[in-house]
Amino acid sequence: MEIIGTITEVLPVVEGESKNGPWRKQEIILEYGGKYPRKACITLWGDQVLGDDSAVGKTADISYNLESRENNGRWYTDAKAWRCSLS
Repeated sequence: MEIIGTITEVLPVVEGESKNGPWRKQEIILEYGGKYPRKACITLWGDQVLGDDSAVGKTADISYNLESRENNGRWYTDAKAWRCSLS
């Protein structure tokens, strides 16, 4: 899937360690749409992480996958980016 929009917020980088080694992720809030804009939270992993909030206000072209999982009868959905380009 692909989405194009304006970055309105860049959340802090989260780092951790798993059995496969260290990992880094960061969530961004993207505003997209025309007359009635919507917002989406997209997760960037590894090398895609932006680091600081200097990208706020820039246009992002993001390719991502949607993934849902169930936990104790509730469903959670993640939008995980695999490509992010800024302009």
